Amino acid sequence: MTTKILINAIAPEVCRIAKVQKSRLEEFHIETASREIMKGNIYKAVIARVEQGLQAVFVNYGAERNGFLQKHEIHPDYFQNDSEGGHSIKQLVKPGQEILVQVTKDPIQKKGAMLTTFISLAGRHMVLMPGSRNKGISRKIEDEGERGRLKEIIGKLKIPEDFGVIIRTASTKSTKVVIEKDFKDLMRVWKNIKKSVMEEIAPALLYKERNLILRSIRDYFTSDVSEILIDDMSAYREAKKFVSIISPKHTNIVKLHKEEKPIFTKFQLEEQIASIYESRVKLNSGGSIVIEQTEAMVSIDVNSGKATGEKTVEKTALVTNLEAAEEIARQLCLRDLGGIIAIDFIDMKERKHKTKLEQALKTFSKNDKAKIKVGKISGFGVIEMSRQRIRPSIEFGSFEPCPYCRGKGMTPSIQTLCLSLIRKLQIKALKDNASDMKLVVPDKVADYLLNKKRKDIHNLECKHSLCITIERDALLLPEESQILGG
Repeated sequence: MTTKILINAIAPEVCRIAKVQKSRLEEFHIETASREIMKGNIYKAVIARVEQGLQAVFVNYGAERNGFLQKHEIHPDYFQNDSEGGHSIKQLVKPGQEILVQVTKDPIQKKGAMLTTFISLAGRHMVLMPGSRNKGISRKIEDEGERGRLKEIIGKLKIPEDFGVIIRTASTKSTKVVIEKDFKDLMRVWKNIKKSVMEEIAPALLYKERNLILRSIRDYFTSDVSEILIDDMSAYREAKKFVSIISPKHTNIVKLHKEEKPIFTKFQLEEQIASIYESRVKLNSGGSIVIEQTEAMVSIDVNSGKATGEKTVEKTALVTNLEAAEEIARQLCLRDLGGIIAIDFIDMKERKHKTKLEQALKTFSKNDKAKIKVGKISGFGVIEMSRQRIRPSIEFGSFEPCPYCRGKGMTPSIQTLCLSLIRKLQIKALKDNASDMKLVVPDKVADYLLNKKRKDIHNLECKHSLCITIERDALLLPEESQILGG
């Protein structure tokens, strides 16, 4: 099945990349200028604080918020004694100690970035791991003959003693010459980083991961990609140059989109992209799935809806669940959702149907580049699974918390807000030295107080010999009412 990679980079504020098969959106990535992705960047950093209780350290790597580095992510080379990690973290590392760190998870909401000192450099065909001795091959390469061939190539490479490598899926059918070239390029990058360590003063950025366009081509360009279409001239030139380096024989598949019709509109993608941001996704059978993301986990509910085409309830549940499993695997990839995921499928009684659903979810998740673990259906009909968080979800770069509800999804009613203000007025009025007060409130709150609560305010004034005035401020949000004086 042929695949196209479409790159919409004409707007300087945002870059959008879609992987498409027969006009069906299979993968979608977005990066905005205002929210830069840090994952993969390497920094010379300083340990700011050691937390014994967390068995971790907070690291100043130059960002607004310190990064978080767990004990098991600290290479033994940084330990200040000969221990392999058995002692307290306070005995192993010290505040002010300089270390080399790499971002493994971008900062999100109030959480700082997750860091590691086990550095890895991703190339087109392999990942280089300085300080490691592991040598392996991607699990996604399942053909034993191909795995054996790649093992022979690894054995022939002149890999220094303290370096590990992992052969990537893109190396399938690649020659020793191509893989060796990738290895030498990564070794050259590492030498430049090591040189910068001696020259730069911490905290400092030593290596910046490639931009979204080049990362996507490096990671998602496979033999089944027939065309890479780009709508911006400078991005086109950059991509063409990059492909000419990593795979010269495929340079001609990089093309410039010259039509007036926007690139995503031409391939009917805008509506599909818009649906990614919706919580409810409709299924062809008439059922639907509802996806809700929280800070702790992702919950997904499967509904049968109008799906009644089968002869029995059990059969209807199975067919809808299998369809939902395929769509869930696709949506998790499209939305870049990670962490713990709980899926509430439609209840089924037969064990063979449950087993079939568990296997189907694993099969549909195979093409996802993220590491995924799928559990079994619990007694409550829920499957728990985990998905590696490769990057922040697409909502991170496209949405911001609602200023009205502050991310809660709901706001207090006008009645609730006004009753809360009345209670606050009553408390202030009870003070011995209470003075006149002024309420500065939004229009709707003012209307409710003057029409529904005028008598309560008047009684409060009379009881405590106060004067309470109400001032409107149309610029205030519902929860931003103020009480001045008192």
